[in-house]
Amino acid sequence: MKNKIVWSTIAYSLTFFLFANSVQIIPTSYYFEKAKTDLLNLIESVKHGNDLPMIAGTVRVAFHDCIGKGKCNGCIDHSLSSNKGLKRVTDRLDALYDVSYKGKMSRADFYALAAVIALTRSTANVPDKYDGLKTFKVGRKDCNTSPVDSETNSDFPKGSDGTSKTLGFFKREFGFNTREAVAILGAHTLGRCHLQNSGFVGAWVDNRFSTALPGETLAPTSILDNAYFRMIVDIVPWIQVNINGTRIQWQEPKNPIPNDKLPESKRSPLLLNSDMSISWIITPTDNIGTVSCTPTSRRNPCRHSNAHTYAKLYAQNNAFWIKEFTRVFNKMISRSEYKLKKVPKTNSYEDSYFDNGKVYNDAEEEVF
Repeated sequence: MKNKIVWSTIAYSLTFFLFANSVQIIPTSYYFEKAKTDLLNLIESVKHGNDLPMIAGTVRVAFHDCIGKGKCNGCIDHSLSSNKGLKRVTDRLDALYDVSYKGKMSRADFYALAAVIALTRSTANVPDKYDGLKTFKVGRKDCNTSPVDSETNSDFPKGSDGTSKTLGFFKREFGFNTREAVAILGAHTLGRCHLQNSGFVGAWVDNRFSTALPGETLAPTSILDNAYFRMIVDIVPWIQVNINGTRIQWQEPKNPIPNDKLPESKRSPLLLNSDMSISWIITPTDNIGTVSCTPTSRRNPCRHSNAHTYAKLYAQNNAFWIKEFTRVFNKMISRSEYKLKKVPKTNSYEDSYFDNGKVYNDAEEEVF
């Protein structure tokens, strides 16, 4: 009898868990607005010098969460090498989500919203603003094992991939045409590569092409602008260097020492094969990404790829690229098994949370 009760309890719990994850959750405007504030505070709380690494981190989480047939589903397989380094970000997001938002919105919505809040913060003090919040919708479905992904998907893009594989991935995975693929790769203006994660070392941008206004202290690696495209289009002489004997990356000729041999303060900006692919036809000849051509070679110069037109366009017009990126990023994070919906407007029920300026906490809400 006792065993029957135990197994009945387990079966009930499992059924409830699966049912809970199969129901579309639409957050109220109260919780949505609260999440925006809490996420911004979280992003601001993690600092590395003048950098806010959660900006790039949350954008990367959103991208990786939306890869695979489950679409954007709040599930990431941290055992995959392609996802190395993401757990530091998801641990922080999950800690906040599990305490304050579980059952109030899906984890997939929370991850996507975190990225949108991060991108909004990244353009707070620059002329051209990211405004993805205006079109953000909710209702993404979590996988049944969220936040852990039980469905391994090895079809991730690699930094060592050439033009064909890079553009092919975005077409196959997201339905992006060449223009959209180039636009989304501009997210590389944020963050940096770490040897222990990707095998590459360095940031894509420095302050040469930053659009930051005078007095802005935020590092260029935390500002969303077209500096990435300008690094590719305006600086033509890039050469290949070997990183740790396992990866090939591109650095400027004036900085031929591989970044893994230098302290962080001395490192050069880098480009990966996948970055070079949006301007040049890159065809690796081995598994580490060696390419036989270089942009300025007399014997074997690289030829421009079809994507170069768009890279050049985005390099010339930051405002236009921001607008394009906003549209494409929204298209990516809107991949869902459910039809997404707008966040409901504040109603009389939600108004009860406010009393003469006081915002009641979650414990008070549960009692109410």
